[in-house]
Amino acid sequence: MSTPWQDLPRAHEATLVVGSFRSRAEDFCVDEVLDFLPTGSGEHALLRIEKRGHNTEDLAHALARSFDVPRMAVSFAGRKDRHAVTRQWFSVHTPSDAVPTLPSDCSVLEQTRHARKLRRGEIRRNEFRIRLQLLEGHPRRFDARIEDLKARGVPNYFGEQRFGHDGANVGRAYDFLVGNPRRRISAFDKGLHLSVARSLLFNAVLAHRVRGATWETSLPGEVEIDGLPSGPLWGRGRSATASCCAALETEALRDYRAWMSPLEHVGLVQERRSLVLHPQGLAADRAQGWAELSFALGPGQYATSLIRELGCFSEPGLGVTRP
Repeated sequence: MSTPWQDLPRAHEATLVVGSFRSRAEDFCVDEVLDFLPTGSGEHALLRIEKRGHNTEDLAHALARSFDVPRMAVSFAGRKDRHAVTRQWFSVHTPSDAVPTLPSDCSVLEQTRHARKLRRGEIRRNEFRIRLQLLEGHPRRFDARIEDLKARGVPNYFGEQRFGHDGANVGRAYDFLVGNPRRRISAFDKGLHLSVARSLLFNAVLAHRVRGATWETSLPGEVEIDGLPSGPLWGRGRSATASCCAALETEALRDYRAWMSPLEHVGLVQERRSLVLHPQGLAADRAQGWAELSFALGPGQYATSLIRELGCFSEPGLGVTRP
């Protein structure tokens, strides 16, 4: 029922360049920029932390232990990859201004106070610097592809990180949503399962439109976001689409009906997400055998969705080989 990440259709030729990335954590760097300025005072410690080899939840638990507070007292604006060098912000509801004890390969870059806790999505942008090893292919065509992606963007798929290793989160989400009676789980796990389910359905609609070459074109009955076509984040309520667009989404979700009714009865309201991802400031510094990309993305957008449109790249550091 699920669509494996590697089988999602690309909008551009996949074999343009064959290579690898993330053989080292330093090959994938991301810096989170918040959409507000810290107040400098308040009940919450606000910390900008650099990490490598740890996921965001690891750091949240480490901060809770170091400040001797419940895990729920620690908040963050977005999750970041484990296999990368990332800089992101955390808030801790604590009166302490002590420098926390963190795992190895993690350090506090900035520490201040703020009037309230961090909320999910309070990110202006994520700034990426990614090195690709270009093992074979057509480098000049690679340069042309960069210019094409700057102009057209790429399909705004939810990335494979959302679905877990080998898509394991999809099966867990299905068991939770379709199970009867629905078992009691933590608020964190429930939120994860719902996000996975909505992302899966969105990707199915986007994949259908990529196959039909309509992912960047508004159709009759389209709901646009900033002038771009959109797809559903499933939940309660009638779809805002009509005509050709509504029929297309119904067709794309034909095999996902078992997911749709539960998502309509768990308190989620149907929303929309743009089908097109336009990276900000995309640039490539290329030399013999490698290219280094720099660009920025908004919250909820995935760098891997951009990279897969540049060619086929394995991830030897993760033991992953792309077709």
